[in-house]
Amino acid sequence: MSSTASSTSDVYAVSRAEAQSYYAGLHSAPTLLYRTGKEWSPPSGPEAQCRLKELREVFDHPITTVWNNDLGWRVVKVLDAHTIPFTTVDVVRFKMVEVDEAPEDEEDTDKETVEANKPVVSPVTIWIGVFPESTSATAAHDAAQDILALLKDYQITDVDVDFRESFYMCEAGPRLLKPVSVDDPLIDVVGPLTPTLGLHISTKARPDAGGTMALYLAQGGGSEKLFGLSCRHVLIGSKEANNDYVYHPSAPRKNVLLLSNRDITDLVNSIEINITGHSTAVKNYRKEIKGFEEREKGTNAGDVMEAKAARIEAQALLDDVEKKIDALRVLRKQLNNDWNRLQNRVLGHILRSPPISVSVGRHRFTEDWGVFEVDRAKLGDGFQGNKIDLGTKLTPEEFKKKCFALGDANWEFTYPEDRLLPLMGIIPDNALRTPNMWDSDGEPCLLVIKNGNATNTTIGRANGVFSIVREYFTDTSIDQTSMEWVIINYDSKSEVFSKPGDSGSVIADIHGRIGGMLTGGSGKTPSSDMTYATPFWWLLERIKVNGFPNVHLGVVT
Repeated sequence: MSSTASSTSDVYAVSRAEAQSYYAGLHSAPTLLYRTGKEWSPPSGPEAQCRLKELREVFDHPITTVWNNDLGWRVVKVLDAHTIPFTTVDVVRFKMVEVDEAPEDEEDTDKETVEANKPVVSPVTIWIGVFPESTSATAAHDAAQDILALLKDYQITDVDVDFRESFYMCEAGPRLLKPVSVDDPLIDVVGPLTPTLGLHISTKARPDAGGTMALYLAQGGGSEKLFGLSCRHVLIGSKEANNDYVYHPSAPRKNVLLLSNRDITDLVNSIEINITGHSTAVKNYRKEIKGFEEREKGTNAGDVMEAKAARIEAQALLDDVEKKIDALRVLRKQLNNDWNRLQNRVLGHILRSPPISVSVGRHRFTEDWGVFEVDRAKLGDGFQGNKIDLGTKLTPEEFKKKCFALGDANWEFTYPEDRLLPLMGIIPDNALRTPNMWDSDGEPCLLVIKNGNATNTTIGRANGVFSIVREYFTDTSIDQTSMEWVIINYDSKSEVFSKPGDSGSVIADIHGRIGGMLTGGSGKTPSSDMTYATPFWWLLERIKVNGFPNVHLGVVT
């Protein structure tokens, strides 16, 4: 890989201020290298602040009809012709967000002010990621001009081209417990120990590396066997030869584990933190109770009755907290005694994992998957099939609001009473690109969710234009460039959709239709701005033609 670091003397180089602040608001804070489009104006005034940006998807632009077929790959040829060491090529818009937005319910705001403060959405932008200090601004400029000329072949003249510095990342006994209700004392810690989707997995060969199981699959064909699906790079390490792996009964098994060693440590630490917090509450309640008992010894009848009522209430709260501490201590003991042993964490063993391949078939998707047999007994009686736990980071009301249940959208999200969203059906290819859903602003939208090892349950926005990603390996000369379904973060105020460790997570829309399996992300830091996935409709076809012809989603619990 050639490296021509940009210099401040480069005639096309942007200013340091623009490079560092142009993408203010994005989670990974990428550095701008070069861009076409309007001239940038720095913030002015004594209290000037950068206007923040959020990523937005693209569905309703002419580029969507040609990009996935051939335009995207012609852009790749332009970049290769200019020897640009790109990592990702995305097609996005940027929404400009005010630093201090006016309250939504402010009725006395005049129409002109509302229009002036209306968030600005940028032109469609071909957003190219390159390795830091690998590309000069002049090289980016020259490539951008050729890309703009290429777009004219398609009568597209309203698209910008941006270059940013960014990485592409694809990281990687006892029975499981039942999912618990929100008022259970273990609600904040027990998630990784339940059989809902987002199961934290590792392998006996690499117990310190963790990832996520995507789905349960039924073998079909009259068999009651249960399979698990995840990425190959989660199940088989990169140090092993990238060969087709098929399980043979006479050979040693490649065992899949529940929880990595790090997961166990993190879970124990989380329990300790919860116990410490509750222990502080116990001390406070006991101190309050002593104070109320002293007041009850007084002579004022009214004050005595009030103190007695307060003592009874405080005692009930104390009893509740002490029960929570007892439950947490029991779980901590179980983790230390039972789950620390690798043999006790064996969930099953790998059956098949083709070599990681890119640009597979006419769609040129990434093939990165492995199927393993699941020990049903390990799942316990809390197993309910393919359901995503929506978690407790957002209340049901907050979750529904993010899903536009309170807007002018033509569809609503129904929050499940038990917090577990059943997955039913698959999002077809045409719906990934042109969904029949609209957000509260009347714009095309496909909201998706996932539950992963690193970031738990998150909400994101799928893009209608697929992205192109490239990985670089020094020990092989094969083409490592593929097309991926892409998810952007919900907005600048929400957490990122994924981080390393979430690989293998299933991504579904809010109606429970399966969209894809998460394979990686991109950004200047591990906090990804863009998340990439392999479409599940295609992935299921590949699984069927590679040894599992009868596999299906109708898992029997």
